[in-house]
Amino acid sequence: MPIADALTKIAGMRSTDRRQFLTTALGAAAASLVGGGLARHALAQPTTGSLGEVTLREGLSLITGAGSNIVLLRGRTGAALVDSGPPERASTVAEFLRAKLGTVPLAALINTHWHLAHTGGNETVRNADTAIIAHELTRLWMSTEYYVDWEDRTYSPRAAAALPTRTFYASDPQPLTLHVDDEEIEYGHLPEAHTDGDIYVLFKQRNVLVAGGVVTAGSYPVLDYTTGGWIDGLIDGTKKLLDIAGSDTLIVPESGPAQPRSHLQAQYEMLKVVRERIANLMRKGRSIAEMLDANVTAEFDAEWGNNRERFVANIYHGLWWAGRLDGSL
Repeated sequence: MPIADALTKIAGMRSTDRRQFLTTALGAAAASLVGGGLARHALAQPTTGSLGEVTLREGLSLITGAGSNIVLLRGRTGAALVDSGPPERASTVAEFLRAKLGTVPLAALINTHWHLAHTGGNETVRNADTAIIAHELTRLWMSTEYYVDWEDRTYSPRAAAALPTRTFYASDPQPLTLHVDDEEIEYGHLPEAHTDGDIYVLFKQRNVLVAGGVVTAGSYPVLDYTTGGWIDGLIDGTKKLLDIAGSDTLIVPESGPAQPRSHLQAQYEMLKVVRERIANLMRKGRSIAEMLDANVTAEFDAEWGNNRERFVANIYHGLWWAGRLDGSL
C-alpha cells in the first residue's frame, strides 16, 4: 500500500499527507528546488572498529562505536534493546550482544524512529521471539518505498524480519509500558519532531530517558521534514521530555554521551530562539543563504554547530512544506 494511502487512515496527519504528496508528485524536480544547492548531510555517520560499552545505571549500558546510540538493558531473565544501529554495523552489534547476553533472551527491541542508523540492525540482532516495538508510522515508513529529497535518496521497503511487530497509534492511551526482568519501561509518542514517528523510552527504575533523534549533543538536530519532522514539533517534543525528566535523569541523545536535564533545557531554549529568527526572516522573503549570513544560530554554534547549514535549511523547508509560517502563508 502506498504510504500516502496508509497515512490517511491515521487521524490528525494532514500536514504529513501534504508532505508525502509533494514528495511523490514532484519527485526529483521538487528536490532540486527544495534542496537549495546545499551539500547533503547524512542522518548518521557509521563508524568502523570495535564497539564499546558505558554503564549508565546498574544493568543498563550505552553501546558506543556503532555510529548512533544503542541502549542495552541486561537482566537475569531477559534483555531489552533500544535501537539496533546502522546496517553496516549489524553483524558487529549482533556479535557484541551474543557475547554480553549469553543465554539471556532479547525480549524486546524498541525503535525510536525509522531511520536506518537506528533500525538497520533489526533483522540481525533480533531473536525469533523478540518483540520489535515502535510507533505505527515508523512501521509504515519502513515498509514502503519513498524519496527523501534533502538526502537525494530513495529508500526501499525493509525485509519483513526488520519490521516492528508491536506498534501503537497517536490516538492510543499513553504512556505505554512493558516489563523486562526487574525494569518497568515506559514509552510514548513525540509527534512530528525529528520524524512523525519518534518515541521516547524511559527506564523508570534506573531513571534513564532515551530520546532517539529528538535530542542531539555536539550537532544540531536534523529535522526530517520529508517524513514528518518540523521545528515546532521538535520544540514540543523537547518540552515533553523536560516534563518527564527529573533533576537526576540521564538523557541519552541520538549519539554521544548521556546528558543531564540541563542539556534538554538548553536545547529547548536554542530551538525557540532559532525558530523565531528564521520565521521572521522568512516573512521578509529572505533565503537560506541570507539566514546563514545573518548568523541566526551564532551563539549556539560552539555547542551544536557542525551542521548548521542543514539545520537552518531543514527548519526553513519544514515550515514551507507544512504551510505553518503564521501570518505569511
